[in-house]
Amino acid sequence: MMTRSCLILAFAAWPAILQAQFSSGSNNLDGALSLTASGTVTLDPTTLPNQCANNVCNFTTINIGANTTVVLTSQLWRNASVVWLASGAVTISGTIHADGVSGALMSISNPGLNRFPAAPGPGGFPGGVGGYLAQPAQPGAGFGGGAAGSPTNFNGANATYSYYNNQLTPLIGGAGGGGGYQGTAVAGGNGGGGGGAIRIVSSSSITVNGLITANGGNGVCGVGSGQYGCGGIGSGGVIHLIAPTVSGTGALETYAESPTGIIEISAATNSFPTNDTHVLGPFVGAGLYNPPLPSGTPTVTVTSINNVAAPQYPTANPMVPDVTINSANPVTVAIATQNIPTSTTVTLYLTSENAPDSVAACGALSGSVASATATCTAVNFPSGVTITNILAVW
Repeated sequence: MMTRSCLILAFAAWPAILQAQFSSGSNNLDGALSLTASGTVTLDPTTLPNQCANNVCNFTTINIGANTTVVLTSQLWRNASVVWLASGAVTISGTIHADGVSGALMSISNPGLNRFPAAPGPGGFPGGVGGYLAQPAQPGAGFGGGAAGSPTNFNGANATYSYYNNQLTPLIGGAGGGGGYQGTAVAGGNGGGGGGAIRIVSSSSITVNGLITANGGNGVCGVGSGQYGCGGIGSGGVIHLIAPTVSGTGALETYAESPTGIIEISAATNSFPTNDTHVLGPFVGAGLYNPPLPSGTPTVTVTSINNVAAPQYPTANPMVPDVTINSANPVTVAIATQNIPTSTTVTLYLTSENAPDSVAACGALSGSVASATATCTAVNFPSGVTITNILAVW
C-alpha cells in the first residue's frame, strides 16, 4: 500500500513540475528590453545586442513603461513577423503598435506622387493602389487581400484574415485592402496595409496593463471631379501571447472594419479579460505550448539601381527617395535573395508618378538557396518618383 501511495502522489505533482519547467527558449543574448521613457520609440532590431536574427529576439525580461509607445514597422523588421522570447517576466504597461499603414492620401495636383502600396505591419501584406492614368486598380496582397475596384464596384474591397491554424504556425500577418477604381475622376484611392503579427513568449508570466495592437490600415478615397472609388481597409493581424501565466487589465487589438485578425492566449493560467472591451478580434484560448521558431526566412531585396547602392531598409517615402539616379535610358537593377530556390523568377512591379505601371522580369538567380543574386536589365524609370515592389514566387 505504501508503494501505491507514493506512485499516486508523484503522479499528482507532475503537472506542476511541467508548468515550472516551461521555457520560452530564450538564450538571453539580446539582454533586457526596458523602454520606460515617455514618448514614442520606433524599435530597430539591429540596435539590439544580438540584432534579433530571423526576427526572433532573445530577451531576459521585457518592460514597456506606462507612458512609452513602441512602434514596430515592416521596413525595420525585415518585412517579417516578430517573435519576442523572454526567460523572465514580461510587463506591458505602455503600448506596442504593429499596425498596417493607411493608404497615402491622394493629391489632386499630382496623384501619381502618392500612388504607392501602403506598408503593412511586420509580417503583413501591403495594400493595393488605386487606378490612375488608365492603369487599373490593384488588389491587396496576402491571404484574404481585398479585391480591386472595378466598373461594377468602384470601391476596393476590405481585406479579411484568411490564414489560420490553431498553433499559428507559420506566423502570418494581415492582408491588404484593395485599391479603388478610377472611374471618371483623376485617380482611385489606395488600400490600407494589413496588420502585423507579433508573438511574445515568457518562461514565467506576461502582464498586459497597457495596449498591444496589430490593426489594419484604412483605405483612402480617390480625387478629381466625377466618380471614383475608395481603397479598402487592410485586415487585422495576429497577437499571440504564450506564458505559464497571462494576466492584466489592458487591451489587445487586431481591428479593421470588422475584427478580422486573430488574438490567441496560450497559457496554463489565463486571467486576462477576453470580452469585447479588451479583445478586438476573434479570440482563441489554447493550452501552454512552444510553437517552432521561424528560421530561414525568405527575403528578396534590391541592392542597387544603375550601380547606385540601395539602403538596407528602404522607406519608400516619395518625399525622400531611397535611390536617386539621372538616366533617360533603361538601367540595371541588382537584387539579392536569401532562402529562395534558384529556380525562382523574381519580378519587379513599377508604379511611377508620371508614367503607366510597368513590370520587369529579372534574370535567373545565381548562387545557392541560402544566398543568390540576379539582375534585371533594361528597366525603365521615367522622370519623377517610382515605387518598386519585388515579388518572388516558387
